[in-house]
Formats: sequence, structure tokens, C-alpha cells
Amino acid sequence: MNDEWRLPGFTEIEQLGTGTFGRVVLARQENTGHVVAIKYLFSRFAAEPAYLDAFRQEALALHRVVSPHVVKLYEFFETPQGAAIVMEAINGVSLRSVLQADGALEPEAALAVLKGSLLGLAAAHSVNVVHRDYKPGNVLVADTGESKLVDFGTAVLAGERGPSVGTPAYMAPEQWSGGQATPATDVYAATCVFFQCVAGHRPYQADDTEVLRTLHEHAPIPFGEVPQPVHEIVALGMAKDPSKRPVDALMFVAELERVARAGYGEDWERKGWSRLAKATGLLVAVTPLALLGAGTAAAPGVAAAGTGAVAASTGGIAAGLKVAIGVVAATAAVVGSVVVFSDASTPPPSPPTSQQAVALKVAMKTRTGTVPGTNLPYRGDFPEVTGSPDQIWLKRVNDALTAPIDEWNRKTGPGAAKLEPERGPYALLTKAEVRSQNERYLSVRYTHDLENKPHPTWSYGRATVTIDLKEGRALTPAELFAPGAFSDDGLGKLAERIWPDQEQCGPVNAPFPYRPLKAADLTDDRKVWLAFTPAAVEITASLTDLGFSTACGVQDYTLPYDKVADLLNPDLVAGVTGGKPLKGTAPAQGFIDVPVGALTLHLPPDWSVRAQGLEKVLVAPGCPDPKKYFNCKYVLVTDNTKESAEQPTYRPGGFYRRSAGGRACNAAGRKDLRQEGDAARTTSATAPVGGATATYEEWTVQCVPRGQSGGAGEISVTQRIWFLAEKQIVVMDEWRTPGVDELLRSATVG
Repeated sequence: MNDEWRLPGFTEIEQLGTGTFGRVVLARQENTGHVVAIKYLFSRFAAEPAYLDAFRQEALALHRVVSPHVVKLYEFFETPQGAAIVMEAINGVSLRSVLQADGALEPEAALAVLKGSLLGLAAAHSVNVVHRDYKPGNVLVADTGESKLVDFGTAVLAGERGPSVGTPAYMAPEQWSGGQATPATDVYAATCVFFQCVAGHRPYQADDTEVLRTLHEHAPIPFGEVPQPVHEIVALGMAKDPSKRPVDALMFVAELERVARAGYGEDWERKGWSRLAKATGLLVAVTPLALLGAGTAAAPGVAAAGTGAVAASTGGIAAGLKVAIGVVAATAAVVGSVVVFSDASTPPPSPPTSQQAVALKVAMKTRTGTVPGTNLPYRGDFPEVTGSPDQIWLKRVNDALTAPIDEWNRKTGPGAAKLEPERGPYALLTKAEVRSQNERYLSVRYTHDLENKPHPTWSYGRATVTIDLKEGRALTPAELFAPGAFSDDGLGKLAERIWPDQEQCGPVNAPFPYRPLKAADLTDDRKVWLAFTPAAVEITASLTDLGFSTACGVQDYTLPYDKVADLLNPDLVAGVTGGKPLKGTAPAQGFIDVPVGALTLHLPPDWSVRAQGLEKVLVAPGCPDPKKYFNCKYVLVTDNTKESAEQPTYRPGGFYRRSAGGRACNAAGRKDLRQEGDAARTTSATAPVGGATATYEEWTVQCVPRGQSGGAGEISVTQRIWFLAEKQIVVMDEWRTPGVDELLRSATVG
């Protein structure tokens, strides 16, 4: 490997490993003495866009995922000669090495390792990243008593489809067929590794890959080969159907802790790490870092790419990604363009005169041509983004910005080509307007039309595209909304705010009754679009496509953010508004602190709080008698570490019962019925609670007569559930209580 490019400013100490596409080395930064790990892409792949883009995506995934259970990204360098990821160096050993040495682990030790790496996966899942290659070699057991997740080389955004990649021994059934990558895919792989830790062998073993695929897809789950207390963990995490597994790693952690406490006692984790230390002690003692006496490396200081080169960080690690793009001085060891991603605790110093920063530019362009398969001309406006040296990134962004033109042509062209020729000549038109633009977001609204259309009053479809410029991609309709809000219920609330008097097209008593919006209106044959300005969200609805008269056409509505902020993605709103306070969102004065375990809710003065056994009942404003709150809107908050015979603990992955005798259907106005019928989960997501991330679920529970278990009822209730797994705090709302989301966002988590 002597001909391989090396990052200037670093001295290699030892090669830690090689693969098909690159190598990992331990290195010391020359001007600071800090020890780091550097992952190099082999130079022969530096000119291959596909390999380079995959390597770059690994660095971006590492940047997005911030957790003490994920190896830290320090810097990413990209040059014509090669590319390198500079990472935290961990004084520890891979779980693969531990298993090779010991064969198997005691259950408590295996649970402790699994919990730490699951928390790393949970951090990835919280930012929509799926790892796709969880295996023993990608879990490091550190001498600090924690496990860390490494190697995001195959990571993708949740929901993406792709080729079957991963390690066959741990691949989920849906992964073999190139199905959607979801957090549940990682849960399956983590469970397979856990099985191997306690059983001493992989759950399915075969020399032939196709045989292994058949086993993963169809063979019974071998949970009987692990100790009885962890049967449930293996059966749950290795379910063939991804919808039957915990929806993400955070929910799986909650199940793991419940099972571990029940099977191995409250101090299971301490015992686990103590026993693991015995298994790893000798291995860690002879790692390169231990022999150097370096311990876990600190963040590098100034990363220099040769004399007069880019200085991209000044020491430490920060949450934000700094991007420097420039040209290195002629005396530098690296000549040509250099891209540096750097996590730095302070902003980088002013760049040298030889480095000229490149800013993104947006300019309106017009594209013309003929609709494929017809003689019909088209003319479409679109904003074009330039200024990035990353051609793949630019293509992805600009393809998204021109997609509305292509969709309009494809959808309308064949029909328009058949119109009466005497009314022509016809042409398909698309106009574009930039509604907001800053360093993070670009939101564009498109208006479609037909030149010489048959009737001058006819209006046609619209489209919107909102680009996340940091990630270089268009946001999906679901990503425009707050967690849990992209649902029929959430869109119904949006409709209530657009049409508070329910007059969508004419009076309420018109031939067209009020129709709440649904999530499918933004995904299947689009009928509703959202664009974002610095002051308001703009909603466009094709009332004709929603089932109203053709005379209703396409209508535009504008809502200030303070009217809809609870329904929208908070990061998006903060990004397009520049983080300015929204009108009407300041907290009320004189609030009351309500502590529940590690959670403290800051309750506005017009709310009240009551005790109901182990639950705190938060009664919403407007209740005539808060002491008799059963017919009022209220929220239940409980510490899941406590239980009694009458109030057993909440079980994550199911609806909220926490009552030995069943709960009455108060929210449905039926105290005579109990929430003991069939239950179905309709929403799975994450949501902010204080500064933490909670799992968020919605369940529809059938109300049945007392004594009946299961089955359909004549009425149902819908539960909204927030669960902080690490703190074991549960919040449940059955009334769609106004203000709950903001109440939870403003809470404090200790």
C-alpha cells in the first residue's frame, strides 16, 4: 500500500484493518500529538463517482448521528488524490474479537453490550438513518464500560430501497429482497448478534447464501436456544414481519430493560459490565492505544493539509458541521480542490488568501422542449442551484427542482395533445416562484397551465418542492410535519384551521359537504401542497380533485406559523423563519412545575393536576369541575418504574392499559364500556419531550362491555402515547387535548 495517498499532517502508527475499498489506520496528528483513527478510500477509487459518493455519505451519516454510543466524526477530507474520514480512536476491542476469544457471553454482559449499541442505533434512527450492517465487527467494547457503533458505510435514510447489502448472517428478511430500509431492519440484526452472544453461534448457519436467505425468511425463530429470561427479546426482535418488531432501537431498549430487570434484577447492567470486563480485559490491554498509553483519543486540533493548506478546525467537537471548500496553496502536499467537513468547538479561523469560499447560488432558468411521445411543446421555469463542487449533490438537488415540470408533462401531455387543433396551438407551461431561500432551506412553488386552454377560467395543478440544502435532498410530505402529525387526524386538524367555518367551496349547506384532509391527499395523486415563506406556510388545495365542483378549481391559503406550528416540523419552521419567536407562542406566566420521575412539566395556570394512583392527571382548561374530570379533556403522566397490583407497568409496543380492571372509555363518552377490545397501532414515530426524544405512537382501541376481551366494539378511542425509554416516563392522551405537544416540548428532563 506504499503508493496509497496519505493525509498530510498525520503520522501513521499502525494499520488497523483493510477491506475491499479502503483501509483504517491509527495515526498521530503531528502538530498536536492527538491520536485518531483514519479511514482511507483506496486511491484507485478516488475518481469513481459511485465509490466516492458512498464514502462521502458515510461521513455525512457519522456527522448526523451524535451519541456517546457512536464513534465520533472529527473531519472528512476529499481531494483528487483520495478521501479520508478522521474519527475518534477507541481504546477497546470489537465484539467480534470478544466472541472469538470466549465463544459466548453471560446474558447480563450480552444485554449490556446490546443496550449500548442499541442506544447508538436509536441516535441514528432519531435522525432518519438506518445502519443496515449491524454485526459483531461493527460494535466496539470500550475500556470505559460502554459499547460504540462504528462503520456507517452502508447506511441509508429510512424508507429508501436499494440492493441487498449487509452481512448475510444478520440480514432481516426484507433486506434480502431489497425492500425498504427501516429502523426495524437494524433491530433484527441487533437481535441476531445478541443471540450469537448468548448462544455461542449465529441463529441461522449455512454455507450457501441462498440457503441462508431461506432460513432468515422462513425458518422458525430459535429462541429456545437462549436462556429462558431472554426468550421474549429474541422472539420480538427477530420477527419475520418488520411490523411485528419494535419500530426502532429506542423502543427495543425499553423492552430490553424491562426483560433484563425481570430476569436478572435491578443491577443487571452493573453485573453485565463487570462480567464483560473480565472477558475483555486481556484483549484491551494489548490494543495499540493501550500500548501507547493514549486511552481514548481527544479531538484533533488544527488539521493541516500541508504548508499553507486548509485549517479546518481549532480543537474539540461541536454539534454543527462546518464546510470549507477551497484551493490549496501550490506548496501544499495536496494539490487541487479540497473539501473538508469538520466538527469544531469554535468557528474555523478566517481562511488564507489562497482559499476562496464558494457559496451556493440560485438562479431562475427556463427549460423548453417537446413532451415525449407527442408534438406538444412545453416551457417550464425552475430554480437552478450552482456553486458546489459536488456534482452528484448538485444533480440530486436540481433533479428535484425540475421534477414538477417532468411530472406535469407526463401527466397532462398525452391528453392535451388530443385537444381540438383549431383551438391551438397548445403548450404546457410551468411557472416557478421561490418562496423562501437561506443557507439551510429552499422552498419553491410551481403553477401549471396550458397555453390556449379550452376555457380561460380553468386552473390546473400546482406543485411545491422544499429542499434541505444541508442534506442535499427534497423533503418528503411526511417530513414537513411534526412527529405524529402526518396522519389523517393531523391533516384533519390542518383542514379545521384552513376552513374553520367548514366552507371549503360555498356555504356549509352546499351540495358538496365538508371534507377533512387526509394524509393520502399529499402522497397519492397529489391534491394538496405546502410551501414555506419566512412568515407563513402557504397551502394550495385542488378542490376539484378533492371531489368538489370544477368551478371550485385550485385555491391558495396562507396561515401564519403561530396558527399551525404544532403541526409542522419544528426544525423546518425554525429554519425558514430564522429561529425568530413565533407570535403567540410565548409561555404563560405563573406556571406550576409538576414532577413525574425524571420529567418535570411546566403546567400553565389554567390547567390543573390531580392524582390517580400512580398516575398524574393533567386536566386541560375549560373543565367545569377539575375534581370530577372524567368528562373533561385530560392527559395521564406516569413513572413506569413504579407499579402496583391495581396499576401494572405500561408495556412498550402495546396500547396504554395500566389498570388491572381495564380503563373506561371516557373519551368516547361511554363509562359503561372498557378498553379491552382489539387494538391497532396506526402511527409510529419519534417526538421531542424536553431536550430528549421519545417514541410516539397512536393506537385505536375498541370499547367493549365489561368482561369481554378482544373483538370489535360499537365505538373506539384513540390513544396518543409518548414514551421516554431511558427515563421510563409515559404520557398518554385520549382526548386530542389541545396544547399537549407544546407542553411536552417545553418540559424538563432530568
